[in-house]
Amino acid sequence: MARKTGLRTILYLYLAVFLTRIGFGSVTIIFPIYLHAASFQVGLILALYPIAEATSAMPVGRLADRFSRKRLHVFGMFLITILTAAIGFTTDLYKVSIIHGLMGFSAATAAVTSLTILGDATKQTNRGKGMGGFDLANLAGYGVGFGVGSVLVNLSFFQGHLNYAFWLTASIFLVTGIIAMRFLQEPVKVEEFLRRPEVRERKIGGRIRPIMPVWIAQTVILGMYFLLPKAFKDASYVPTTQVLIFLGVLGGLFVLGSILFGHISDKLGRTKIMILGAFGELGFLGVFGWSFPNNGFLRYELVLAPLFFLASAIAPTILAYVSDISGKAKRGSANALYSMVLSLGLAIGNIVGGFVGEYGIQWIFLAGAGILFPSIIASSAMLGSRRK
Repeated sequence: MARKTGLRTILYLYLAVFLTRIGFGSVTIIFPIYLHAASFQVGLILALYPIAEATSAMPVGRLADRFSRKRLHVFGMFLITILTAAIGFTTDLYKVSIIHGLMGFSAATAAVTSLTILGDATKQTNRGKGMGGFDLANLAGYGVGFGVGSVLVNLSFFQGHLNYAFWLTASIFLVTGIIAMRFLQEPVKVEEFLRRPEVRERKIGGRIRPIMPVWIAQTVILGMYFLLPKAFKDASYVPTTQVLIFLGVLGGLFVLGSILFGHISDKLGRTKIMILGAFGELGFLGVFGWSFPNNGFLRYELVLAPLFFLASAIAPTILAYVSDISGKAKRGSANALYSMVLSLGLAIGNIVGGFVGEYGIQWIFLAGAGILFPSIIASSAMLGSRRK
């Protein structure tokens, strides 16, 4: 029965992250057009969300460790439903900024508790694969969301009523919250663990520190990617059929890699696979950015594809590593740290992406490579010194 409940919990979390990322992905496409603002202004407004999420993540994580994972998760889903719907009633930059910032707090409650519950529902021997599935659902949701957003902004009905898209997104969040109330089970009784002295004294900062450089760089790069739709629009870039097929192949490889490398990390270790994935992403960013003008990257597709495949190893290994070292009683706080780093990285990436995107699409990728390279060196050095 416990095994069945654990599987149901995992499947809910996959569904929840898939549906919510559809909402976030579509809004990412629609937001810049809806606001009628410059790229840098859009970047700043987008940055308020992760900044608010970062500042509230640790308190939420501590509550998850001392109160209830499920109740916080459901609260976050319903709050983000209300706030997303509210954006559909105004295009005033000041009001949207406030609402978007509050959405960051609600996202912290949903995101931190999702990762914490998933860590509770998996074991160290299968956690990498479980986190790979979570990352897959996350990315697939964004992919579908980007597609939905692109379709909506090109439909004549929605072009004059983009606020409807926010209400549609809010309805997705509402459905997810209702499903959580009905099917999600409280995974652990944290008060039982907090009474143990060895749990109260557990320190995880020293074990997390070596992965921080790559972790931060990865989140900054992800934040920069959020400005790609605006950069494509400003450059009037229209992908050819060949480009779309190539991007589809990359997406398929990333999906496969998320599960495969998560599973491999269960056998060979998290940090080794993380560094391998970071080198893959570094190569992809450099080659793609350098060869992007005039679709020149298509000549290097046999090089870019395996590099992108390797890059899929980063997220599931970091997620699994954080959950491994924290234990049940401090898993909320550890995943709050993950959420905080992710949020700050996204905020920085939104701003940097908005700035470098003004100089051309390729500079988003080249800047990402410039950020990632020293981060790999730093993480590798710290991991090496720990093994001695």
